[in-house]
Amino acid sequence: MIGQLWRTFGQWRKTRPFWGGLFVLVGAVPIFVLPLAPIKVLVASGIAGVSGLLLGSIMAVLAASLWFSPQTRVIAGLIAVLVSVAAFPLTNLGGFFIGSLSGILGGAMAASWAPRKEKAAPKAEEALEETEEDASV
Repeated sequence: MIGQLWRTFGQWRKTRPFWGGLFVLVGAVPIFVLPLAPIKVLVASGIAGVSGLLLGSIMAVLAASLWFSPQTRVIAGLIAVLVSVAAFPLTNLGGFFIGSLSGILGGAMAASWAPRKEKAAPKAEEALEETEEDASV
């Protein structure tokens, strides 16, 4: 039962930019959570709290978009990179660097991801070989 679930998850994971989405989500957590921390932990309070909640939420939605709508990977990845860069000056140093760096890495991974190409069918390969043999004769 567990083995079948693991194989199903693995097949699902290979059809989308899973790791890019995971890095974007991991980057969203410190950006979103740090403004909720006690004032002693924060580097700056005020607008950083509101923008941290907003930018962290946007990054979490982008991560979900990467997982469940992989055809939007390029635009979602680029927006994730831009939001992560914007989080650095607008929030508490982008979640103390962790959130911004993870979001930039995940967005870049997602934008550069491409689905695997299917292997050519054996019949197509045989037809190609026959064509090559006919051409050489």
